[in-house]
Amino acid sequence: MSQRAKLYHLPPIVLRKLLISRVLAPIAILSACSSKPAGEQPRAEYDETTGRLREIVFDANKNGKNDTVSYMDGTRIVRIELDLDENGKVERWDFYRPDGKLDKVGLASQNDGVMDSQAFYTAGGELQRIEISTKRDSRFDRTEFYEKNVLVRSQDDANGDGRPDKWDEYTARPDHPPGEPAYAITATAFDDSGSGRPERRFVYGPNGSIARVEADPDGTSRWQVRPVPPLTRVAAARPRSRKP
Repeated sequence: MSQRAKLYHLPPIVLRKLLISRVLAPIAILSACSSKPAGEQPRAEYDETTGRLREIVFDANKNGKNDTVSYMDGTRIVRIELDLDENGKVERWDFYRPDGKLDKVGLASQNDGVMDSQAFYTAGGELQRIEISTKRDSRFDRTEFYEKNVLVRSQDDANGDGRPDKWDEYTARPDHPPGEPAYAITATAFDDSGSGRPERRFVYGPNGSIARVEADPDGTSRWQVRPVPPLTRVAAARPRSRKP
C-alpha cells in the first residue's frame, strides 16, 4: 500500500495526533527560532475578534507541501479536510461532534472535491452506515448498514423518488477466496408498485441460486411463498465497500 493510501485510510485518532506532533509543536518551535526548515510550514489562523484558534493548515504526508486543513473552535476540532494528492480539491472530510468524537467521514472517490459517500459512526467509534451517491449528484441513493463494522443490509432508491425500492441482506464470508466478495447476499426484496416498502423477495441458497420467492402485497410482514421463476441461478451482486 502506498504512503498516500495509508494516509487516506488513517483512523481519525491518528489525524488528531498529527495535529499535535506535526503542527502545534512545530508552530511553537518556529515562533522561537529565527531559521526555518525547508518546505511549507504549518500555519494557524485565529479569529480577529475572539482570538480563538480557527484554522490549522499542515503537511500530513510530509512531502513539504501543506495538504490538510483542520477547522477549529478554539482547541476543539470541528472538521478536517485532506487533499493528499495536492490537486487543490478535497478528497476526504472528517467531521467531529462537540464532544470531540468522530461523527462522519466523507469521501470523494475521484479526488475531485465532490463528496459521493459519507460514513457515519457511533459514539463508540463503530461504523454504523455508509450513504453513497451513485450518480455523484449530491443525492445519496444507496445506504449500507453495518453491525460491529460488518455489512448486514443495504437499501437503494433506483427511481430517485426519495424512498428505497430495493433491499439486500448480507452474510459475511470470512473464508472467501482472493478476488471474491467478502459478503454474500442472502435475500433481495423489491417494491413493485411504488408503495415504498418491500413487496417481493428472493431468498438465495448457499450457492447463489434462488431458494424461494416470497410476496407481501399487503404490507403485513407475513411473507407468502410463490413459485420459483424459470431463472435457476442469480449472480450475487458485489457490495461496494466505502469504508474509510
